[in-house]
Amino acid sequence: AAGAPPATARGESAVTLLDPKRANNLGIILSAVKLPFDAMRRAVLAMDTAALPLDSVNALLKCVPSAEELELVANAGVPTAALGFAERFVAEVGTVPRLQKRLECLAYLLRFEGSLRAAACDVAAVSAACGTLCNSADLRRLLGVTLWLGNALNGNSFRGSAEGFRTDALPRLAELRTNSTPPSSLLAVALQHCAAASEEGWAALERLAQQLGSVKAAARLSMTEVADEAGRFIGSLAAVKDELSFHSRASRSASAAAAADGGADRLVEVLEPFVNSVEPRVEALCDELKAMQAALVATHAFFAEEAKTSMEAFFSRWATFAGQLEAALAHETEGKHFEGSKRARRA
Repeated sequence: AAGAPPATARGESAVTLLDPKRANNLGIILSAVKLPFDAMRRAVLAMDTAALPLDSVNALLKCVPSAEELELVANAGVPTAALGFAERFVAEVGTVPRLQKRLECLAYLLRFEGSLRAAACDVAAVSAACGTLCNSADLRRLLGVTLWLGNALNGNSFRGSAEGFRTDALPRLAELRTNSTPPSSLLAVALQHCAAASEEGWAALERLAQQLGSVKAAARLSMTEVADEAGRFIGSLAAVKDELSFHSRASRSASAAAAADGGADRLVEVLEPFVNSVEPRVEALCDELKAMQAALVATHAFFAEEAKTSMEAFFSRWATFAGQLEAALAHETEGKHFEGSKRARRA
């Protein structure tokens, strides 16, 4: 009946020792791990990723007993079979040596490919954005024409001989209107001059819009979070190596005891080839992270940004400008199609 104490296999009331709320939480979480405790212990010792997928490992990480819970169950003098569900977990699985660190190593192994791919993609996106902004000849040409137009429009004022402009002015280029008939934005006029001055015409500007896609991707990221996430991933491998080193130094008697007490300990057998195979890839990510951080500093300096301007705000300005550039190019394309249709109808 609901609320009745758990029963043992013989129908006797099971012995409960843990805090009822904690025991209930353990029961809920462990219900997702579809293994009996003896098989669960063997799988943890064997670092068996087939028996323990990532969801199961994450569930077990939430259930690692505290030192006080281990001591409470160990000193109770109650046979394992007579214990309640949560207490049996503590007795059978919780007593695996260095359980927390073992499960963290197992989780890192299972998450490795996805985490590495995500970290590398984010780092690459930021580096690509920096490269585009600092090295694009198409962008430099457009910015030069924009500066020339701005000086021409401000020729009779103190602003008429500027040597540059701040990036926070970029989003306003699409808002500033000329006195022409019909009126046009300063960005549209700059694009027309660029297209006329380039041998490639509008194709160069369309290429620039594609290049600035990397900047829009970077603008969706937090530079601090990208660096922190990659740093945690790199640091986690160091923790795995430390655990591997600890177990490699462990005596043969400890391994024999583990085998006699619920299954062979295969941590070294599993982690050693894993670490050897992934370490070069993690080192490559570390180099890419350092290059990204250097590129951020260089890009900040290249555009003479104020120290208070965050790279998030910087990329956001450029992302807005990239969107305006795409819209202006689309408008130009529509205008060409309209004029072409008019000529076709006249013919």
